[in-house]
Amino acid sequence: MSATFRTLVIGASAASRNLLARLIDGSDIVIDDVVGPEQLVASVARRAPDLFVIDAENDAQTLAVVCGLLKANPVTMLLPLLAIAKSAKQRLAAFEAGVDDFLTYTVRREEFLVRAHALLRVSAARRQLAAEQLSQEVQQRELIRAAFRRYISPKLADKILADPQLRDFTFAQTQVRTRAAVMFADMRGFTAISERLNPGEVVTLLNEFFALLTDITFEYDGTVFNMAGDGLMVGFGVPIEQADGSARAIAAARRMLDNFALLAEQWRERFGVETGLGIGINVGEVIAGNVGSAAYMNYTIIGDTVNVASRLGQRARAGEMLFSDAVKHSLDEHGVSIGALPLPALVLRGRSTPIDIFCVPSVTRLDFRPA
Repeated sequence: MSATFRTLVIGASAASRNLLARLIDGSDIVIDDVVGPEQLVASVARRAPDLFVIDAENDAQTLAVVCGLLKANPVTMLLPLLAIAKSAKQRLAAFEAGVDDFLTYTVRREEFLVRAHALLRVSAARRQLAAEQLSQEVQQRELIRAAFRRYISPKLADKILADPQLRDFTFAQTQVRTRAAVMFADMRGFTAISERLNPGEVVTLLNEFFALLTDITFEYDGTVFNMAGDGLMVGFGVPIEQADGSARAIAAARRMLDNFALLAEQWRERFGVETGLGIGINVGEVIAGNVGSAAYMNYTIIGDTVNVASRLGQRARAGEMLFSDAVKHSLDEHGVSIGALPLPALVLRGRSTPIDIFCVPSVTRLDFRPA
């Protein structure tokens, strides 16, 4: 059985309906329904046709409203729309309203069928192209999501990709000043480990190390900005603001220290190596954005806040978490008590004044400082 093309006739007079009936008689185009303009939305909701035909004898405002509804509806926007017009004035009004073609009372049946089928073919091609483009966009979106999820938690990735403004900012070549908690987590004794183990074992060890830290980072909705050698740079509160970024960073650091202590014990048994984890945390203003060249671009954070966090991470001993007075102040503001102990003020290279630092007592803290 050959396919038929269903036609929805809108606001047609008896004369126009009779004309259309004669033109399609015996063809593969059939009249599915005849409705008034006020019934159009409900009719389309029940079942969209293949072709629309509207009587241009309707006033210009009605024509414009009907065409606007059809072109604005994703279901009907690519479907062909024909107008039946008696006069040149009606034809002009129909085209101005947005119809795709028209037919007159004097049109021959063969001509009408050729023009109608041409419109149907074009419509089918446009819908096929739109479907392919949509499929490509969905695939591209999934690729972006998969790549993005390597650096931030799936929850944050979905939130960013669902928000056009956030998505455009994150992927645009722009920078912004924002507040973030920054963490540096560094493995102690890696140089000695890399010299002692074979390459395959070193890679296995690093993969387990980064997997542990990134999983915990994502649990607290942090963003991984850099994995370099034996260290990890993480941010909380960027690209999406988090008022409790400092608390998230401290909680994540505690989990990292505890879980890494267990992993280090496994490495001691498997590889015969000694290692530990040192963490530094600071909070403050950072510059966030895409940095690089046209060939390579990296979304990252920079600034003095990042530099201080890095220095604290370098100073922290194995099993120790050091954080700045800015972090302590942020925790106090949010009523978060972690039993922080003050340490002697620290003078960092490049800074004229010392900064107050704190630590959290930990049973995993070790008193050795491997090379």
